[in-house]
Amino acid sequence: MMVEDIFQIKNQFIFNRFKDAILIETANRLVDYANTSFCTLFKIKFTPEELIGTDCKQGSIVSSFLFKNPSKFLNRIEEIIENGKVVQQEEIAFRDGTILIRDYIPIFIQNKIQGHLWMYKVAEKEHAESNPIQQQLQVLHQAIESINIPIAIVDIHNCYVFINKSFVSNTDKRAYLLGKTDAQFAAYYNLPTNRAVLHEQYVTKAIASKQTQLFEEIITIKQQKTIWYKTIVQPLIGNNNEVDAVLKYCIDITETKHQEQILQETIEQYVYALQQVNDAVLLTNPELKVLFTNASLFKTFTNTSSQKVDNELFKLISLTNYEFYKQVFTVLSGAEESAEGIIELIQQTGTKKWLKYHVAKGLKNPQNPLGIVAVLNDITDKVQLEENLLEVVKREKELNELKSAFVNMVSHELRTPLAVISSGAEIIQMMLQMGKSTNDIEPYTQQIITEVERMTTFMNDLLMISKIEAGKIDFNPSSTDVFSFIQQLANQSYLPWKDGRSLAIQAKGAAKNVSLDEKMIRHILQNLIDNAFKYSVQQPAPYVRIRYSHSYVTISVIDEGIGIHEEDLQKLFASFSRGRNVSDIAGTGMGLVVVKYFTEQHKGKILVKSKLGKGSIFSVKIPY
Repeated sequence: MMVEDIFQIKNQFIFNRFKDAILIETANRLVDYANTSFCTLFKIKFTPEELIGTDCKQGSIVSSFLFKNPSKFLNRIEEIIENGKVVQQEEIAFRDGTILIRDYIPIFIQNKIQGHLWMYKVAEKEHAESNPIQQQLQVLHQAIESINIPIAIVDIHNCYVFINKSFVSNTDKRAYLLGKTDAQFAAYYNLPTNRAVLHEQYVTKAIASKQTQLFEEIITIKQQKTIWYKTIVQPLIGNNNEVDAVLKYCIDITETKHQEQILQETIEQYVYALQQVNDAVLLTNPELKVLFTNASLFKTFTNTSSQKVDNELFKLISLTNYEFYKQVFTVLSGAEESAEGIIELIQQTGTKKWLKYHVAKGLKNPQNPLGIVAVLNDITDKVQLEENLLEVVKREKELNELKSAFVNMVSHELRTPLAVISSGAEIIQMMLQMGKSTNDIEPYTQQIITEVERMTTFMNDLLMISKIEAGKIDFNPSSTDVFSFIQQLANQSYLPWKDGRSLAIQAKGAAKNVSLDEKMIRHILQNLIDNAFKYSVQQPAPYVRIRYSHSYVTISVIDEGIGIHEEDLQKLFASFSRGRNVSDIAGTGMGLVVVKYFTEQHKGKILVKSKLGKGSIFSVKIPY
């Protein structure tokens, strides 16, 4: 800030009215103003206007040769500037014997020197001693009386000793205020005392601290026009390092305040707009501390409207989202202007949420030097819709496959028995006409009965699947002796089986009763044991192994039959699914679906081990 900016005197040439030589330097010692008297006194051939901006140090060197002791003149100037204190009535001598009186006033703003005021005049042969402060005030009075900003000087008792017209425009009031305090003035004219108290407080602070004080105030004039002032209270320190008086001047910052208000309103409008959008918005500094968030962010991360959020991005989005932070640091480093992607979050409730993010560089300012701004859009519904759609398509495909498998299976499982029954009935009819004996007809009769049983089993399986899907099967467990239950089942159906082989039963561990639904367990075991016999023809008989462990019982059905192809194991428990090596063996592909469902009703699981051509082990594990 130049000196003319402080006093607003540029191009006004107020000091041209004075006979005294006046020089104003900037803080870095360039000529900011010089009057004609200065150029004349120091025999400078340039005009004052031509001196503006020239180097004062160089000018001092040239002017030093006018003095009796040039080096002393130069050293004293440096000493005065370095001390930064007011110098008054200092005498210096030209070579021709002329005595000059020099005054120096440093100009401070916010405790920082902003310029230097030098005043020189030729000393009179006889001049009366006078108060240095009064001499200074006389010079300042003439200089600043007509300046178009409020300026005043008060003594150390807060009484006014100088007031210009801009400070108090009314002549009578200005005359009354001289020698009075702000409080006395306010009381006399019945004015509010808050402004008087404010001014006196800052003057007191300036005197006590010997430092410039700044404050802002609002003044409303008669036309209801409001003016904002920044008031500077600057102590004037004398040679004794004590405050002799206090300078007060006011800078009109109304336009600046209006611009700040417009800017603030604009910011508020933008913030309001951000608060209304559904996308979550956040701003961070380079350390990823969160500086700003909108309301949607709380709903996005907490499903509430709470206005509390962790101030670290890491606490909002876990560091396990590696790809997200890779993109963030790419933007922070300046390698990319922006980046985007998708985050998958697991909330405290265990549910998943998907957010689409866009990350870009933040705005650069002292409070936020190049952090990031991130916009997060909740796309959970969209992702779930896509997943549901894919699931529907997958399910539709599975249903089509099931439909085809069902049709193929039904056509095979019904057409074949019906054909056998039809041909058997025709043969019996012909044999009866031929008068054949009962013994001759018996095989065909038995064949019809077998196929009817096969169809009945098939229909029962279909009915069971239907009940399972409809949820109409009740679970009724009771304490059961597993070994006795299986032994009883074996006695009824597998000692021997229809091909003459008999089922063996083994048990390991301390026997315990288990809570079982006996109807479900019977169905499970009958299905597994029947399959073991059916798929191990002409091989050693299957056997059942019961193993009692600490937490569960395992019932395994073991055979040495044809085994299951490795690729068929994955779809073994799907409806109508049968192994590729059992096409010539009767079956519906539904039995294991029921087995798996009944096992899960007992909170158990079924495991399968099989090797093609070597046999299979089906193990049902049921917890106690």
